[in-house]
Amino acid sequence: MIRTFRSDDKDYLVNSHYNLYKKEFGYDLTFRDFIEESVNGLIERSDTGEIIFILELDEKQSGSVSIKKVNDTTAQLGLFLVEPNVRGTGYGQKLIEKAISFSKDSGFKTIILWTNSELKSARRIYERVGFKLKKTQTQILSNKELIEEKWELMLVDN
Repeated sequence: MIRTFRSDDKDYLVNSHYNLYKKEFGYDLTFRDFIEESVNGLIERSDTGEIIFILELDEKQSGSVSIKKVNDTTAQLGLFLVEPNVRGTGYGQKLIEKAISFSKDSGFKTIILWTNSELKSARRIYERVGFKLKKTQTQILSNKELIEEKWELMLVDN
């Protein structure tokens, strides 16, 4: 089941992202701080154009995705995570589709997201649902040199 965020999900969001990215990609504590700041910002703003969805399977938090308002026409997808034991089941794509549907219903015209080149599975999902790679840049983040990528999905025809 995909449901909206509850206050008891905060620790799950921060810790699951940090633990997974540390284990799989060697990210440091600055990544945890970034995730915590993102979650806190969404909670504090309490904007109806923003949301966090939680994937819950067998009463256990198993993934997430968020939509943050960039401006009146652009949303930003973030906090996308699917637990390793759930990968390959289609729930990652369902989370992304839920975020896209929310964005359309909220009147956004575009969704952007920032990811990096080593997140191959997530990038395949983004491509499959219609996101297009628009920009790359090399950055030092989480104590690593990463190739950051900006992806974009147009929700309305121009």
